[in-house]
Amino acid sequence: MFSNLIGQYKGLPKQVYVVLVARTIAAMGSFVFPVATMFLSSRLHFSDQVISYYLLALSLSYMVAAVVGGKLADRFNRKRVYCIVVIAADILLFTGGFLCNSIAIIPFMFMGTLFMNMANPIMAAMLTDVTTPETRQESMSLCYLGFNLGLAVGPLIAGFLFENHTAWIFWGQGIINFSALLIIIFGLKDVEITKEQLDAISSDESRKEEMASDESFMTELLKRPVIIIFAAIITIYAFSYSQISYMMALHLEDLFGIGLGSKYIGVIWSINGICVFAITPLAVYFFKRFDSLFNVAIAGLGYAIGFGLYAFTNNIICIWLLVIVWSAGEVMSSANAGVFIANNSPASHRARFQSIYDIVQGLGRASGPLLMGMFLTGHTIPQAWFLVGCLCLFASISFFILNIFNNKF
Repeated sequence: MFSNLIGQYKGLPKQVYVVLVARTIAAMGSFVFPVATMFLSSRLHFSDQVISYYLLALSLSYMVAAVVGGKLADRFNRKRVYCIVVIAADILLFTGGFLCNSIAIIPFMFMGTLFMNMANPIMAAMLTDVTTPETRQESMSLCYLGFNLGLAVGPLIAGFLFENHTAWIFWGQGIINFSALLIIIFGLKDVEITKEQLDAISSDESRKEEMASDESFMTELLKRPVIIIFAAIITIYAFSYSQISYMMALHLEDLFGIGLGSKYIGVIWSINGICVFAITPLAVYFFKRFDSLFNVAIAGLGYAIGFGLYAFTNNIICIWLLVIVWSAGEVMSSANAGVFIANNSPASHRARFQSIYDIVQGLGRASGPLLMGMFLTGHTIPQAWFLVGCLCLFASISFFILNIFNNKF
């Protein structure tokens, strides 16, 4: 069994392995985002409602970044654009470390995150360029696995740096991100879609949705209503997942105080990273024979159970154990959502179509803290977790129905 799990990741394009190493290292420097809520609360003394407004603005910028990044990547050399936006992000975050006790840090955090988010659809498009539908799920899931392996380390370090060495959260992320970028610069070749690749797509009836087009992005998107419906439903997943960084942080701070709470949230992110690392090969191996849309529907069940049961426990061990459940849902969603979009994207519009996923992620993240901040003014945190569980169940059922109609028509 173990050899089969490892074997499914052999023989992929060499470019995929370069991205894997770079993403793993970069994720090890994911210091700022996991502790952002606690930073704004305890260091800058923002109220819960103000924090939700900041996270709203940050998430809205995520959508703008996805659109801009996707547009630039489809128009110019993907690797060069990627390098420029990551360097800009690193400079901003590193500079922010000198201002970590002042409200002046806000624009540096904001712009640094914006540039980092511009890189996401660019990287996804580069991966799509060097893969085919037969190797796409393994390639994307492998890189996602590496990202979460790094994520098991980064937030844990950030949690312990937070109380006494806050500046190093920003400096550390800038330094580690730049180290990962060097691997991309020297290890990843410039990728261009060749005529041979376009001919291969044209001659394969099963890849008709990937045929290049001279039409505008909106024209091509409207030809694919299943993508629009998919994006609308998966926004609920993003909304729910955003509560880990927002509502979970507030929940732990309320239960255990800022000292233990900051450490416990770091542990949660680390457990999440370890779980994703362990579950991803199993999920890909056992579920790759199913439609990617069906697998995304299964993800909602993991989210519904994992998030919903937080309504019924204040025990930190139970809270940690439930991380395993919603992490399984995360794996099923993340390993299949990008594949579904890639398999339904024109080769000429890949980065912009990949940006759709980032846009809805941003929309979910934007609405999550804002709406939950409003909900919490009149309700308890357990009631809010129960609501999140119900929403995820609704989204899961919706995806099952969409998959049936997509296969039928």
